[in-house]
Amino acid sequence: MPSFLMMSLIDDVPVMFNHLQPIDISLHISGGEQPNAFGLPKAQFEPFRSGSFVGSIEEGGPVRCDVVTVATHGNGTHTECVGHIAGKDYLITECFTEFADVARVVSVPLVIVDGDHVISRGMLEGAWQQADTTTLILRTLPNDANKRSQMWTGNNPPYIHVDAMKLIVERGIRHLMVDMPSVDREEDSGALVAHHCFWQWPHEPRINCTITEMIYVPNEVTDGIYLVIFNVAPFDGDAAPSRPMLLASH
Repeated sequence: MPSFLMMSLIDDVPVMFNHLQPIDISLHISGGEQPNAFGLPKAQFEPFRSGSFVGSIEEGGPVRCDVVTVATHGNGTHTECVGHIAGKDYLITECFTEFADVARVVSVPLVIVDGDHVISRGMLEGAWQQADTTTLILRTLPNDANKRSQMWTGNNPPYIHVDAMKLIVERGIRHLMVDMPSVDREEDSGALVAHHCFWQWPHEPRINCTITEMIYVPNEVTDGIYLVIFNVAPFDGDAAPSRPMLLASH
């Protein structure tokens, strides 16, 4: 069986992708080691208990049956829609119905602006010279594996400068993926300027656009073109856990 089967078109040129070796760029929601942001409670997996029944094989139950508590925006990789800043009229299950898209992975160094580590417009322009996809996956440098379990809360994590976000919108990116807990500053008095810029809310809302946060792109993954399978869970909220998978181009 050939390993390169899935095809797409970029500038009318067929591109094949390796569907037999998908690359997981998600941080799994786990009851063990996990990243955490914004002071949100950690995800918990607890056996369901009712009378003599316990949903734990280890405790003698017939099956595993967990009650899972998750704070989507702080526990791992998640995809969010405009409802994150616009409210309950917008659900991720309604705003986002795509299965896959051609994506470009771009590594961009962080710079210090006013004491904060940010993705600046200048650094992004230098690292990303081709606007040839509608999904952009940003890997910040340095790319420490500690991102997999980083305690971001209270540590002023990196974010995207609003001028860099303007460039992302100008270049037609509809789906943005980042390895930070948010595209905005941890404490910004609720301004969320990068979120508002990306979704053009409220004046010209980009309803079918999404932001995926807290991914991790391993160092062995090279910059370039991939097919991304979004794998967004069907949560009827502003955001849902997701497991983006990359298929390398050939």
